[in-house]
Amino acid sequence: MFIVFEGIDGSGKSTQAHLLADFFESRRILFILTHEPSDGMIGQKLRSLTSRLHPKEESRLFLEDRVDHVKRVIHPAMRAGRHVICDRYYYSSAAYQGALGLDPVEVLDFNRSAVLEPDVVFLMVVSVETALKRIELSRSAGFSIFEKRKNLEAVSGIYKTFQDHVIKRIDGEQTESEAHKEIVNWLILRGVCT
Repeated sequence: MFIVFEGIDGSGKSTQAHLLADFFESRRILFILTHEPSDGMIGQKLRSLTSRLHPKEESRLFLEDRVDHVKRVIHPAMRAGRHVICDRYYYSSAAYQGALGLDPVEVLDFNRSAVLEPDVVFLMVVSVETALKRIELSRSAGFSIFEKRKNLEAVSGIYKTFQDHVIKRIDGEQTESEAHKEIVNWLILRGVCT
């Protein structure tokens, strides 16, 4: 199964991805944990940005990284019978580049035509206020170029519009353990784990 975690920065998506990885490991379920931007050459370039690019250029680079990520990491893992847990995927591109003025629907459609669709997207939902508090408490290096209040508000608004059948919204305001339990129960009901 291809499992994606999405949400604004500070929503708890990375925490939940790691908690699910720990759960799979404890049950000896084969999996890989990965993230976007990836560890590939383009992903590293994206992670090192100190300012935002033109929206079309940013979107192009994220898609190039994603195509490489799927080819190099995700497809091989799935062919080997492993579940894939991915922290961010193309919904992030639609939301973050959409906040810069691109059409989120066009970004989604373009990505869907180029890469694998996830089986489930756990979309962590929190207020921008909660997200900013969490970021401030957890990062000694300060806020990234993507973590400005105005930008997160726009991104959050776009995430609210997504209605795809693969999206399962999770209340990220609840405790980490409550959110984790909800995610695991959803997967158990679908036979992914016991």
